[in-house]
Amino acid sequence: MPKENPLRDLLGQLNQEFSLSEEFKTRVGRLIDRLDGLQLPQEQVETLMAKVRDTYERQALVEACREESHKSFDRIQSAITAYSNALNNIDRRLRQAETTLENLSSANSLSQRAREEKAVVLFDKEKARALAAFASMNSKNSRIN
Repeated sequence: MPKENPLRDLLGQLNQEFSLSEEFKTRVGRLIDRLDGLQLPQEQVETLMAKVRDTYERQALVEACREESHKSFDRIQSAITAYSNALNNIDRRLRQAETTLENLSSANSLSQRAREEKAVVLFDKEKARALAAFASMNSKNSRIN
């Protein structure tokens, strides 16, 4: 009949009570296996049992916090991605607006230039008429004199 091992019994109970990673359970199991051949006084066994229980409780908190940290990280990453997408959309719209403004400005410049050229042409026609009238008067005056 195998010798009763209270630490091994506690380990089985804790493994059912706590849903922890297999890596942690294996490591604790190996430590208890190393203690298996030692003849420990009852008070040391009780102290070790309390420490093993405490370690399991702390590990449960650590793994729960780790899971929450991963969830928080995922939420932060999603928020950053959404923010980045929003900035990209804003940038795209700003570029479209700049292009539209440049096109309007260019069209406005062309129509302004066309108006200026038309005004210059009208001015030149008026100036030419005035010069022709003046020349005509001049030539009439020179014939009179």
